Amino acid sequence: MSQPDNTQPDMIAIDWGTTNCRASLLAADGTELDTRRAPEGAGGLKASEFEAVFERLVAGWPDLPVWICGMAGSRQGWLEAPYLSCPAKLSDLGSQISRIETKSGRIVRLVPGLLYRDARDNCDIMRGEETQIAGLLARQDDFSGLAILPGTHSKWVDIQDGKVNRFQTFLTGELYSLLATASILRHSVSAHSSDIAPDDPAFLAGLSDVISGRVPLVSGLFQIRTQDVLNGASKEDSAARLSGLMIGGEFAAAKSSGWLDTVEDCYIIGGRGLTPLYAKACELVELESKSLFGLDASTQGLWYFAHQQKLAAD
Repeated sequence: MSQPDNTQPDMIAIDWGTTNCRASLLAADGTELDTRRAPEGAGGLKASEFEAVFERLVAGWPDLPVWICGMAGSRQGWLEAPYLSCPAKLSDLGSQISRIETKSGRIVRLVPGLLYRDARDNCDIMRGEETQIAGLLARQDDFSGLAILPGTHSKWVDIQDGKVNRFQTFLTGELYSLLATASILRHSVSAHSSDIAPDDPAFLAGLSDVISGRVPLVSGLFQIRTQDVLNGASKEDSAARLSGLMIGGEFAAAKSSGWLDTVEDCYIIGGRGLTPLYAKACELVELESKSLFGLDASTQGLWYFAHQQKLAAD
């Protein structure tokens, strides 16, 4: 049987987030042939506006299968895609898509999200991260272990034998933003500090203080203000300490929830700014981790879903 020509376009993969959108033209083996970005995130669009943005984004590209993940499939998105209950086999998600036919005749496939409900009926949801996890499996199909996906709503995910068994969300990134811009800490913190280094002393102090239990999180937060008022701490140092406290609080909570009890393998899937900070937190709890860039994982995850559907059809 002849091998596919991996210089020719085979599908379009779109990661449509809350604040921006990235489209990739992929070959049959998942190679990116072209990439385009748009500033129109799902959070700023009405359902009726998605199609026009989509057509602009893919203009001139061939009429190929289109796979979309992220907030375009949310309740406030283009079309609400369902949530599938965990445990869920990731290779099956591609057969549970929602379809849209555009006025130009293109068929758009929206990937479903995941839902987890524990024994006490506490619920959790994800939309978009399931595709990043699929991107990990596209790289390492035998992966079993823990995936940490830092961001606005950080996710900790238990993956075993190609299935997402359970996951837990931490509001770490959103709380950081609220504290830095809308709380009393706004007077002490540089709200735009996005280049915090993992070896920054203020970051490390905040991280270790909370993970070790020496400083309770809610108390440590107010200490940022007192260090400013009494000792003249810089806004940059305060921002780094705030980041350390928030990530440390996430790890401390995850530890108390049992996430670190039996981990044998761990991947951090996220942006290039946050991933090193989470890797440093993993070091402090003696957890070995590897890293994977989140946008690359999303693109490969969409290829994974499309590839699995092709295999099922053969």
